[in-house]
Amino acid sequence: MDKIVAIVTLCVALAGCSSAQLANAEKGQTLTAISKSRLDPILAEVSGLAQTKKRYWGVNDSGGKPALYGMQKSDVKRFNVVTVKDAVNIDWEDLAQDDEYLYVADSGDNFAIRANVNIYKVSKNSLSQIRHNGEIDSERLTLEYALKDNFLPLKNHNFDSEALSVVNDKLWLFSKNRVDAKTQLYIVDKKKKYQKISPANSFDVDGLITAVDYHQERGKLLMLGYSKHSVFGHSFIWMVDVKNDQVDWDSASRFRIKPYAQWESVQWISDDRFILGAEKSPLSKAQIAEFILPK
Repeated sequence: MDKIVAIVTLCVALAGCSSAQLANAEKGQTLTAISKSRLDPILAEVSGLAQTKKRYWGVNDSGGKPALYGMQKSDVKRFNVVTVKDAVNIDWEDLAQDDEYLYVADSGDNFAIRANVNIYKVSKNSLSQIRHNGEIDSERLTLEYALKDNFLPLKNHNFDSEALSVVNDKLWLFSKNRVDAKTQLYIVDKKKKYQKISPANSFDVDGLITAVDYHQERGKLLMLGYSKHSVFGHSFIWMVDVKNDQVDWDSASRFRIKPYAQWESVQWISDDRFILGAEKSPLSKAQIAEFILPK
């Protein structure tokens, strides 16, 4: 995962922005955390969030254990550790979920050196039966980028994908484009064990996307990222409607996020509230913060 903490002001040069970006830049919309909770040091690299009835689930990124951390919602410093058997944490970057499974996106690839990436499926029913620390089985989906024709180490490329969500009956995987500050959408079959994936669409997010989450009932997608224009910057959230299994980019609204931190994960918790997870950095502690969207 990209450890660049410096993130920047929105649309310094407005010429390249979409109409939605221009509108929101003029309004200066900002979301400020209404509460914050410090995380245990074991989750210093938290990069993905999901939730069940009583717990938030988190994962650490590259170098971490192949484990799910079940934090109590009432006290996130109290947690269970569930090791995913036969899994490797090459670079775990996000969590997604449906009624049956948690999906772990082992899809980070800073230097475009991986021949393929993986998604691990973990049964939520089995997870709920683990009362304390334990182990759990998983299924693995292996993905290969159809358009990637070399595996030379690269820093500026479009083959790092760090954001995953379930949208209706598919997995949506979003790229973190260092070349053009856009994001590409890959649609993944939840049941197919091996598949080549090609971009289904591309969106001008004006930044680097690190996490996404979809609200099924509201039909709204949250996209978390940070800008890369200068050294003074900010994190942002895009909120966009999904209609007929398509992103309606004309509906997109962009919000600046405060306080400044290395925000890496996002999870809806109600119709108008969401939480973000931040990794430990020189500027902030590892934490979870709650935000409320304007009506």
